[in-house]
Order: sequence, then structure tokens, then C-alpha cells
Amino acid sequence: MPPDAQPARGAPAGAGTRFRPCIDLHGGQVKQIVGGTLRDGDAAQLRTNFVSAQPAAHYAQLYRAHGLEGGHMVMLGPGNEQAAADALQAWPGHLQ
Repeated sequence: MPPDAQPARGAPAGAGTRFRPCIDLHGGQVKQIVGGTLRDGDAAQLRTNFVSAQPAAHYAQLYRAHGLEGGHMVMLGPGNEQAAADALQAWPGHLQ
């Protein structure tokens, strides 16, 4: 940390950046959506940076294998229930 830098509020001095795993689901698929393009009733405006060929459970298993705690899952719109349930079953008690 540069000498003039201040740690984030609540972070101990000298603490590094901590990766927080996240799984974003849209239409049952893992996607990275361009901010602000997801709107109710306007699917034509949706833009993605990335759509995974792997299911959500695959990422939960990776997070588990690498001990990445503190992860969460976001269901963006309908049609994500099964994918979310599968991911939660892949690492019970470790995704919010």
C-alpha cells in the first residue's frame, strides 16, 4: 500500500484486496451483463460482456475447490430457480 493511501473503512491496515465470488444468473445462464442494459420489458436493450457455456453449479464447484468464501448469487429476472438451486447444492451453506 502506498504510504499516503488509506485502508478502506473497516479494513485492517495492510489488508489486501479480497476476491468475492459472484454468480449472476439471467434466463438460467451465467452472464455478465453490461450495466444499465437490463430493464423490465425491454429485452432488446440487454447487452452482455460474457455468457458462459458452463452452468452455475460449475462455478460453485470451482469456488469450493479453491476455498473462495463469501460468495453470492444474483438472480436477474425469472427462469433462474433451477440453476440457482443446483449451485447452492454444489456448495451448501457457502453462497448467499
